[in-house]
Amino acid sequence: MIDHQLLKKFEAYYLDHLEDMVQENIAVCEVAAPSFQEKARADYVARRWRELGLTNVFLDETPNVYADIRGQAAGPTVLVAAHLDTVFPADTDVHVRREGDKLYAPGVRDNSTAVAALIQLVAGLRDLSIALKGRLILVGTAGEEGLGDLRGIKAAMARFGQEVDMVIAVDGNLGSVIHEGIASRRLQVTVLTGGGHSWGDFGAPSAVHALGRMIADIARLQVPAMPRTTYNVGVISGGTSINTIAPQAEMLIDMRSTASTSLAKLEKDVRSILELHSNGVKLAIEVVGDRPGGALSSSHALVQLGKATLEALGINPSSSPSSTDANVPLSLGIPAVCIGITTGQGAHRLDESLDVRPIAKGMSQLTAMLVTLLK
Repeated sequence: MIDHQLLKKFEAYYLDHLEDMVQENIAVCEVAAPSFQEKARADYVARRWRELGLTNVFLDETPNVYADIRGQAAGPTVLVAAHLDTVFPADTDVHVRREGDKLYAPGVRDNSTAVAALIQLVAGLRDLSIALKGRLILVGTAGEEGLGDLRGIKAAMARFGQEVDMVIAVDGNLGSVIHEGIASRRLQVTVLTGGGHSWGDFGAPSAVHALGRMIADIARLQVPAMPRTTYNVGVISGGTSINTIAPQAEMLIDMRSTASTSLAKLEKDVRSILELHSNGVKLAIEVVGDRPGGALSSSHALVQLGKATLEALGINPSSSPSSTDANVPLSLGIPAVCIGITTGQGAHRLDESLDVRPIAKGMSQLTAMLVTLLK
């Protein structure tokens, strides 16, 4: 399955061009790309692909950025996706600091490294004169993080899904081959009342009090350990002043499970609690996140290819359920895995970092998998 000589050739190439990858990683990271504000980074990727000789490059309204590469003969269609967005606000300082074998900056690995990988992959295929069969679709996806709700990969699969045979998402740490997607539902709950004065209208319904009772009962819910199922009230807001009965309060609830049936039951239980405490108040529930789940057998050829390539590179593969761009194709029955390019620490933190040296192995894994699938 694995051409070891070719794999050594890839690793030698990417070690020789490690500084190119580092500079690309830095350049991507320093183009801020909060969820819903990815256009500048998408434009950067499109420009770099064109500079490397690709012609069928375009953006959609999401904004995803695409490169559609046709091989020299018939073969399968593989889509490779890396999300453009980060969790950090637009005014975050994303200047990259380099210290020895590490880079530091918000979003420097999650997911700037993967986006840079999609650029450097094109350079590698060109420099190594790799002739692919079939079709390779590269996508920088918008809206993977937070309330982005995987809108980018959903749009990509709506555009190409019926033509795609396999998907490789690029995200996370080198060494992982994720083939099980965690499903999630996210609710925005709003409670409205008439409000009033804390003294003169004492006893009138308070939106904050009602929300508090809801949260207290949600926190008592028992969920199964297997299939793993979780919930979290992550954001609450409400009220206007200390001496005003709150006329409005809101919360965001995140619910996740590796089994759709468990997730559906959890949502039903949460909604029952919300309705139970809605007497005397107006209750509005909006679904603000719906991430489908799915799984690919560990014995599937795509999973085995990802793991075998890592082992050939001297890396012990690992796997655990996660929520990535691979969720959407998995939910559609399309074989998909998610792999990483390097290791690092502090994802979603201001002191996020990545390790430079392993990038060569991560790029070698990605390139070798594609060459195996499309040769």
